[in-house]
Amino acid sequence: MLQLLKRYREAVLVTVALALPLLVYFAHARHPGQRSALDRAIVRASRPVERLVGGAIGGALEAWDRYLDLRHARERARQLSAEVNRLSLDRIELQRVRDENQRLRQLLAFAPGEAPPQALGARVVGVRLDPKGMQLLTIDRGTADGLAPRMPVVAAGGVVGRLHSVLGGTADVLLLTDRNSAIAARVERSRARATVRGTGDPSTCRLDYALRADDILEGDVLVTAGTDGVFPRGLPLGKVQDLRKGPQGLYQKAEVAPAVDVSRVEEVLVLVPARQEAAATRTAP
Repeated sequence: MLQLLKRYREAVLVTVALALPLLVYFAHARHPGQRSALDRAIVRASRPVERLVGGAIGGALEAWDRYLDLRHARERARQLSAEVNRLSLDRIELQRVRDENQRLRQLLAFAPGEAPPQALGARVVGVRLDPKGMQLLTIDRGTADGLAPRMPVVAAGGVVGRLHSVLGGTADVLLLTDRNSAIAARVERSRARATVRGTGDPSTCRLDYALRADDILEGDVLVTAGTDGVFPRGLPLGKVQDLRKGPQGLYQKAEVAPAVDVSRVEEVLVLVPARQEAAATRTAP
C-alpha cells in the first residue's frame, strides 16, 4: 500500500488538491440544517484557512488602496509645490512692479523750486561706483534726446549728479559723491553759503568753504545755491552731520549725508535748460 502511494503520490496529491476545494465548496453550499457530519467537519477545518486567506486578501487590497492614495497625494503635492513656486514668482514680480511704480510716482512728484522747462526721464542701465576712481551711472538717454554734458540729474529725493559724457543713446552721470564733484550749496535754514564736495564714498560728502562764523547746525538741510552755472536753486543735496569747529581757522568742517542714496537709484530726471530744449526741437526731424 505504501509502495503504491509512493508510486502514485503525485496523482494522489493532485486529486486531493482538486477534490478538497470542491468538498469545501459543497459543504458551504448546503444549508446548515442539511449538512452531514463530514460537511460540518470540513466547514470547521476550513474556517481558519478562510480567515487567513480573507485577511491576506483584505490586507493586500487595503495596501493597494493606500499605495494609490499615496501616489495620488505625492502627485498632488508636486502640483501644489509647482503652483506655490509660480505664485511666489508672480508675487516677486508684482512687488517689483509696485516698487517701480512707487519710485516713478515719487520722481514725477519731485518739483524743484526753479525747474527748467523740461525734465527728461531716464533709466539707469549701468553702474560704476569705484571709491578709488570715478563714480558714474549710465542712463538710456543721449544726444539723440537733446542731452549735453553738465546737465543736472536728479531723483525723487534730490540731486544725483550731472552729465559727464554723452553719446547718441546713452550718457554717463558723474555722481555728487565723486571726488571730482563740487556743488555750490546753501543752508536752507540760515542761507549760509558752502560747497558740497564728493569724497569717493557713495554714502557721504563733505562740506567745504563753510565760514566759521556762519550759522550752521547739525541736521541742517543743504540745497543747491544756483551759483555754479549747473544746478538751479533749491534742489536738496543732503544734511549736515558731524559738524566740527576747530579752535582756530577760517572755516568749519562737516560731513554731508546725501539726500539720495546713489547706490540704489534706478530712475532719474535730467533737467534740460530751455536753450537745449529749443535746439533739440529745431534739429528734430
